[in-house]
Order: sequence, then structure tokens, then C-alpha cells
Amino acid sequence: MTKQLELFNIVEEICEEGLVCIKCDIRQPIENFQQMSYTKTGEAEIKRTCRSCQKGHRQVIASLRKKHIYPQDKNYSCAICERKIEEVNKYNQKLLGTWVLDHCHDTNTFRGYICKHCNDGLGGFRDDLTTIEKAFIYMKKHKEKLNETND
Repeated sequence: MTKQLELFNIVEEICEEGLVCIKCDIRQPIENFQQMSYTKTGEAEIKRTCRSCQKGHRQVIASLRKKHIYPQDKNYSCAICERKIEEVNKYNQKLLGTWVLDHCHDTNTFRGYICKHCNDGLGGFRDDLTTIEKAFIYMKKHKEKLNETND
């Protein structure tokens, strides 16, 4: 525990002018950010989204969940990979056993329920169509190289 406190003190010294939230782009005191500690490694991390933005995001998700009913149909499949939940969660992992509410982070509008893998992929690309297109081209070029090598 003392090692974690030491790490937080070091981080606070580095960030004494505050941190800029990656969502609202406002510099704020470090107290406005969630501090995480990892007991196994003794490492500390400060989340880069301020508490206010985190709360707002949770409220958006809660509101969208009320308006858009969770898929109950056993034949429902992910709109992106087209897999059913049994395929996505074939190894019975808790996080993979449910559909994820997907929404546009710019407009806070509902897009649908998709699998965690596809939602993580969209999130990793920050919903940026140009980046997704570049990823598609990158993957396509690699596939073409493999096909040329196998010919």
C-alpha cells in the first residue's frame, strides 16, 4: 500500500498543474481524475477522462438502454461480424457473453447492439472512418501478399 501511495505522490508532483481531459479538453486538477492502482504490480495510473465526462457518458448509456431494448431473440447476431452470442462466447467468458450497446460518441445516438470484439475494434479506431478505411486497405494488402506468396 505504501508503494502505491508513493507512486501517486510522484504522479501528483509531475501533474501539479493538472491534467487535460481527453474528452472535454479542459485542464483540471488531478483530483478530478480517477486514480487506479494495480495491486499485483504495484503500479498506478490516472485515467485521462475527467470524472464529469465519465459521469456524463454513464448517463448517456443509461438513457440509451432505456430507449433501446436489449436483444432477446436467440437468432440475433452482431451487425458487424454476424456471429451469434454463442459463437462470440464459445469459451464462456463473462465479458463476451452479452451484447454491447454501441453508440456514436459525437452525437450520443444509438447504433445497435454488437459483440464486445467489434465494439472494442470501433473504439480502438475512435469511430474514425478514415482510420477504419486505412485498416481495411492495410489488411487487404497483407491478404494479397499472402495470396501472391501461395501462388
